[in-house]
Amino acid sequence: MTRRATIAAATLTAAVTVFGCVAAAAGAEAPPFALRTLDGSEAVESSALFAEYGHVFLVFWSGGCPHCVEALRGAQAFYRRYGGPDVAVAGVNADEGDVLALRRTIETNGIAFRQLRDPGGIVSGSYGVPFETLVIVHVAGGTVAGTRIDPGGAIDGAMEEMLLGDAAPSPDAPETTGTGAAAATEIAEENGKVVFGSSIRGWSRIRFLDIDSRGEEAAGLYGEPVRPGGRVDYRVEIEASKRVAAHLRAGALLRISNEGERVLESGPKYLGSPLGSAFAEIDAAAFTFRLGYYSIYMTPLTLMRWDWDDNPRVGGDAGCGCGASAGTLLVESLDDLAPELTFEGALAGYAFSGGEIRAFYAIPRRARETPRGAWITGAEERARYSLEMFGAEWRWQRVSRFSGEAWKLGARYVGSRELRHSVDFVELGYPAYDPWWESGIATVSFEAPLAGFVRARAEGVVWNRATQYGRGASGDTIAFRDDGRAGVAGIVFDGPRGASLTIDYLLLDPGFFAPFAALSYEPNREGYRASARAPLARSKVDADLFYKRVREHTPLFGAERAEIETAGISITGDLGGGFGATAGWIEESDERGGAVFPYSLSRRAVEAGLQFGFAKSGVVELRYNRVRSEESSPSASSRATADLYALYTTIRF
Repeated sequence: MTRRATIAAATLTAAVTVFGCVAAAAGAEAPPFALRTLDGSEAVESSALFAEYGHVFLVFWSGGCPHCVEALRGAQAFYRRYGGPDVAVAGVNADEGDVLALRRTIETNGIAFRQLRDPGGIVSGSYGVPFETLVIVHVAGGTVAGTRIDPGGAIDGAMEEMLLGDAAPSPDAPETTGTGAAAATEIAEENGKVVFGSSIRGWSRIRFLDIDSRGEEAAGLYGEPVRPGGRVDYRVEIEASKRVAAHLRAGALLRISNEGERVLESGPKYLGSPLGSAFAEIDAAAFTFRLGYYSIYMTPLTLMRWDWDDNPRVGGDAGCGCGASAGTLLVESLDDLAPELTFEGALAGYAFSGGEIRAFYAIPRRARETPRGAWITGAEERARYSLEMFGAEWRWQRVSRFSGEAWKLGARYVGSRELRHSVDFVELGYPAYDPWWESGIATVSFEAPLAGFVRARAEGVVWNRATQYGRGASGDTIAFRDDGRAGVAGIVFDGPRGASLTIDYLLLDPGFFAPFAALSYEPNREGYRASARAPLARSKVDADLFYKRVREHTPLFGAERAEIETAGISITGDLGGGFGATAGWIEESDERGGAVFPYSLSRRAVEAGLQFGFAKSGVVELRYNRVRSEESSPSASSRATADLYALYTTIRF
């Protein structure tokens, strides 16, 4: 192991040792807090909450916790029975992502008890809540009376047991809707002092990857070229945040990795320094403003790293032939497939009844000044222009009383431009031959429940323009404009126990351009896709199927339209005792017949994996992939195979 890898491992070990999560001990004083509700309309402080109710149950949950929604329904059953003048229940969520999605989860599942938002996990950390884990804390008279970490069985039964163990109200008491937590008019005063706090959390992954390839056109799961050999990649990210005033929070991200700067130019984290970044955030009632780094995503057509609906769930495979761009997911960035992207800039949001408005500004790529001598000799790439982005999004939702699902409407705009003045070409000593771009895209979307288990959804581009600027022969600036259109529409069937079926139609014409559209949304494509999920063996096993068939929207130069077909199936199972297993198969073909530009490409891959989870926050995963590629054309024909062996160790703390 290299010296840097050793340092990273030592850093991780120290962090886990120092900041390891230990649940709040029974008999200890409950840590104070002051939090706002998910919609930002009310402030709740612990002193008023613990003083008004003899028994308070804090339910810490996360959107990334697979069974947390079921647990919330169990907590709601407990709340209906016992909630009242002496018993209160409050949910606490520390997710930094889509607050509107969290509100939709609460509303569609009929959760009536108050939900509090814990930005940065400061309160969760003070109660020793493990990362993305369900925890129930019972506070009686301001003292921690009991804690349950990820309890098995019925959640309402566990909460009832915690309550009755303290000689609380009789279980025969009549059901009531409860009154919930008391609202505070001012945020956070405990014993006459403003309540502040801090949190430290982190994520680490070490990957041992070995590739055995044969053939000149060997490719990985994403269609990216691979090279034989072994390597060790690692990344440690530690984020610290602190509330420094009643409405102000600040923090920093430390990033230790051997991935190099390339991953910071191709996502999902676009940071100016490979060592990390910092932020400051103001939250006042329903308004938030953040300066520094932040994570954001909108829709696959506008601003999203990855769209699971457009990809088979086989080892995170895209099945899109995205080339080197998607290849960074495998080779450069430790398979980070989350939909959100991380930018540096500014993000503002305002929550209102049923919806929210967001606006952002970002600089995801900075100019790299290449000396003229290095460029001429080919030692380095040319200097590139700096990129800036800006946009806004409006979203609204309302739960249908008839179906229990949400009506959703949305509108968004994302613009980008390359700053040609960001590189001083005169000082560098060579002219600016490289073209520079400006683009803009605006879309509208909706989702409508048709019945209790059927939803219709669609998103369409109402305006999309990309302008390429360059220098003419006389030195004048010339511009080429291209207008594009695109859309996705489909229907979703939601079955019991997580079963689902989705069918969509996609259309992206040749002029479609969005710099940060989801990787698999390539222009000049039209066709359909279908995916299904079926729980098996009493929900211990999930089977996922995917099929996609598209063709070129507009053929080029009189050629026949290319046909692209992707199919995949994966099986994921819970073996018990922390063990899990996955297996999958995927096949993709891309063909064009006729006499003009004929070709044939195909890829087949098998996937097998074994996982073991430990201590609620760590995972060890062993993965094997076999990829076979075939390419034929009038001028060339080749076959290649690649075997990829990977061992991952992931820890969240």
